[in-house]
Amino acid sequence: MLKPLVVILALGLGGCGGEEEATELVSYLKTLQRFQPYNQQVQRYISFFEAPGRPVTQTEIEGVRALLAEYARAVETLNTSTFKGEGLREAHHFYVLTCQHAQQLSADTTGGIRQQTRTVVFALHTLRAYITGRFYPGLGVMLTHKRLEGDLQQPAWPE
Repeated sequence: MLKPLVVILALGLGGCGGEEEATELVSYLKTLQRFQPYNQQVQRYISFFEAPGRPVTQTEIEGVRALLAEYARAVETLNTSTFKGEGLREAHHFYVLTCQHAQQLSADTTGGIRQQTRTVVFALHTLRAYITGRFYPGLGVMLTHKRLEGDLQQPAWPE
């Protein structure tokens, strides 16, 4: 997964050059705000599953799976094919793949409830790690490269 990050950063630094691409980046960052409720739910599930001594039900596990499937579908619907900035298209593609990967990880139904709990928790942590460790920093590099200032900031994961 490190290879896509390198591609994103390289394209973000070398491929973006015009005012139109800066406008696309600003628009994309504003659009990302509509995915914050998904990130908040992911974070709530992570906190829930990490609470010591809390019994987990099959319904809660299915809730995580449904959330990750819905999140992946929502991210996939964003059309970035018209973007002039290749780096931004690549960054979004990485985001789509990250959500799909988390959904696929969570779909494993082998084993009992304890094993399935570990599987969905791993999927949640993987999603958060890829978004906060690779996707958001890549967008931050693009922001810095474009020297966009003001109210616009690199997206942040909810607490």
